[in-house]
Amino acid sequence: MSENTRSNLSPPRRYDDPSTKIWSLYLDQAEKNNERITESWKGDMDAILIFAGLFSASVTAFIIESYKDLVPDNSDATVILLAQIYRELTNDTTLTMIPSVSKALDANSFVPSTSSLACNILWFLSLSLSLTAALSATLVQQWSRNYLQATVGRDIPYQRARISTYLYEGLIKFHMKSIVTAIPMLLHASLLLFFAGLVLFLQPVNRGIGYLIFGLLSVTAILYVLISILPTFYFDCPYGSPLTKIWWRILCSLQLIVRETSQGGTSPVPPDCSLAKVREWEATDISYERDERDFRAICWTLEYSPDDSTLELFASIVPDVVAGLDYSAKLLCRRLLDRNDPSMRLGFRLTRLLANCNIDSSSAWAKRRCISTLSAIWSLTMMTLPMPHTPYSQPDLQPLVTRGMLRFDEHTLRTIEIIQRYIPDASPHCLSTAAVIARSLLDMFSDHILDLETGLLNYTRTGNLPERYQKLGLHALKNTLPQSDPRSMIDRIDKEAWDIQQRFDTEQGSMLLASAYVSLDSLSRHLQDLVLVVLIGDEEESLIYVKEILDRQNRFQVLLRQAGFLLILEFLENLLKGSSLPHEAFNTTRRLYLQLDLDSSRQPFSLRSQSRLIRYLDDALHLHNSHPKNRLPEGIINIALGLLRGVTDLECVSKAKGIVTTYTKVCESAPNFEAAREALASLNSMALPEHIRPKEVLDIFSEHVYSNTKLTRAASSDMSTSITSKDGDHQFGRIFEG
Repeated sequence: MSENTRSNLSPPRRYDDPSTKIWSLYLDQAEKNNERITESWKGDMDAILIFAGLFSASVTAFIIESYKDLVPDNSDATVILLAQIYRELTNDTTLTMIPSVSKALDANSFVPSTSSLACNILWFLSLSLSLTAALSATLVQQWSRNYLQATVGRDIPYQRARISTYLYEGLIKFHMKSIVTAIPMLLHASLLLFFAGLVLFLQPVNRGIGYLIFGLLSVTAILYVLISILPTFYFDCPYGSPLTKIWWRILCSLQLIVRETSQGGTSPVPPDCSLAKVREWEATDISYERDERDFRAICWTLEYSPDDSTLELFASIVPDVVAGLDYSAKLLCRRLLDRNDPSMRLGFRLTRLLANCNIDSSSAWAKRRCISTLSAIWSLTMMTLPMPHTPYSQPDLQPLVTRGMLRFDEHTLRTIEIIQRYIPDASPHCLSTAAVIARSLLDMFSDHILDLETGLLNYTRTGNLPERYQKLGLHALKNTLPQSDPRSMIDRIDKEAWDIQQRFDTEQGSMLLASAYVSLDSLSRHLQDLVLVVLIGDEEESLIYVKEILDRQNRFQVLLRQAGFLLILEFLENLLKGSSLPHEAFNTTRRLYLQLDLDSSRQPFSLRSQSRLIRYLDDALHLHNSHPKNRLPEGIINIALGLLRGVTDLECVSKAKGIVTTYTKVCESAPNFEAAREALASLNSMALPEHIRPKEVLDIFSEHVYSNTKLTRAASSDMSTSITSKDGDHQFGRIFEG
C-alpha cells in the first residue's frame, strides 16, 4: 500500500472534534485558576520552610542547654566524693551535711525539677511542630507540582479538561485547602510553646527577666487574638491568622455577623459565605462609601501621575464613561471637574493637555492626543450643564450660577482655535467641542441674568436685600468707584449692547470664537454691577432705575437668544460645507437646538438670520445636489425643520413653505416626511395673522440631552413674575429642559 493510501485511510484526529472548542473555553479559565492556586500555595510554603528552618535551629540551641536538667550531673557526685575524702583526712566535724556517697552515685534517685521538666516538654513540642510544618510544606509543594503536571499532561483538550475537573474535585473532597491553611497554625503553635518554655526556663535563673518575658508573651497572645477576630467585624481589616477562618465560621453559623445592604438595611451573612466573598460585596456594592473610595482612588491616580501620557489615557476613557450606564462613574467625572486643586481638577488639566498638543503639531501622537482630549471635553461639557444649585457653590459670596461652575470657557475656546489652525485633522472635533462650550457659556449668561432679575424683583416687592447681595454690592462699589453713578453705568451698558447687536446683525465674526463671549461676559458683569450698586443705594433712588435695569436685562436676554440662533446656524453651515460630518454631529446639533428659545412671542430673530436658515434648509433638502455627501442625516434635517418655528418674516415663511412643500411631494417615502409635514403646518400657521395663529409647538425631541444625562431646570416662582415694559409684556419664567 502506498504512502498516500495510508494517509487517506488514517482515522481523523480526535482533537479535531468541534466539541473541543467547548472544553477550550473551560481550560482557559481552569488553567488560570489552577496556576493561581498552586502559585499561592508555593509562595506560602516557601515562606514556611524558611521560617521553620531558622526557628528549628534556634529551638535546638535552647534544648541543648535545657535538656541537661533532665539527667544527673556527674560533677555533683565528684564534689560529694571530694568532700567526703576531705572530712576523713582532716577529721572536720563541721562537714556533717554532706549527702551520702551511695545516694550521689545512684542515678535512679535523681528527680528533675518541675520547671525544668515543663520547659523541656514545651520546647521539644515546639521543635516537633516546627519540623512537622516544614515536612508538610515540602509535601504540599510536591503535591502542587504533581497536580499541575497531571492537569496539563495531555494534548487533547477534552481529556485534559476532564482530568483537571477530576483532580480539582479531589482537592475539594479531601480538603486540600484546609490542610494548607492548617500548616501555618503549626508554626504559630510552635512559637507560642517556645515562648512559654522560655518563661519557665528563666524563672529559676532570674524572676525579673522571667516576668518580663511573660508580659511580652501575654501581649503577643492578646494581639494574636485581636488580629484573628478583627477581620470578622471589620471586613476591610488587612490582618488575619489561620484562626480567623475558624472564628468566622463559628460566628456565621450563629448569625452574629451582619452587613449593610444596598437598600440601607442589614442582613446576616450566610453560614456558607466566605470572608473573601463578603469583602467583594462590600467593595463593589452601590453605596456612598464606595463612591467616596472611587473618588479618592482616582484623585490619587491623577495626583501621582503628573505626566501627560496618563492623563491622555484617562481622557480616552471619559467619552465611554459619560455615554455608559454607570452613573457612579459619571458622578466621579463630575466631582473631578469640581475639584478645587488644579493638580487634580480635570477641566484645568484637560485644557492644559490640549494646549500641549500644539508643541509638536505635526506628529501622530499630537493628533491622537488632541482628538482624545477634545472628545473628553465634548463629553464632559454635554454632561455638566450649568444648574442653579450645586453643593459646591457658596451662595453667601457669589451668585447662584457663576463662571466658576463652568470648567470649559473662553480660555478653552481660544485653545481650540489654535489647535484647529495647527492640526487641521482635528477640525471636526474642534467644531463640535467649541459649539457645546459656546452653548454652555450662553446658558450661564442666561441663568445669571435670571438670578439678577429675581433679586431685583424680590427687592422691589419686599424691600429686603439678601446678605449675599449686600456683600456683592459692596464689592462692586469698591471696584467700580469711577463708574458708580448708575446713569453712567447704564450708558456704558447701552453702548456695549449696541455694539454686540451690530455684530450679530452684520454677521461679523464667528459664534464659535472666544471674542464673542468676552463681549457678552463684559456686558453681563456690568449689568451685575449696576444691579448691585442700585440695590445697596438709596431706596427711593433705586426704584427710579428698576424699570430701566429690567429693560436692559430684557435686551440682554434678546441678545443671548439671537446668539444661540446664530450659533446653531453657524454649526449647520459647517455641516453643509464639510466633506464629512464632525464629531457627534447629531448630538451636538440637538444640544444646540434644545437650549434654543424659539418662542415666537418674543422679539423675532433678525431677518438676516432667518434668511440664512432658509438658505441652509434649501441646501439640506435639495434633491439634485451635485455633492450628495454634503446632505445631512435625517436626524439633523428634523432639527433644521424644527428651527422653522423661529421664522416670522412673511417672505421667509413663504420661501420655506415652497421648499418644504416640494420636499413633501417628491420624498413621500423619506424618513423625514412626517417632520416635514409638521413643519409645513407650523409655517402655514405663521402665515396667519398673529391674533388667530394657533399655538402649535413642533416638539421634535423631548428626551434627554445625551448619554442618559437628564438635567431639568425649573424656574422658581420669583422668575415667573411678569413685568410690563415699553416693548410689551415680558415673561420671566423659563423652563430649561435637556
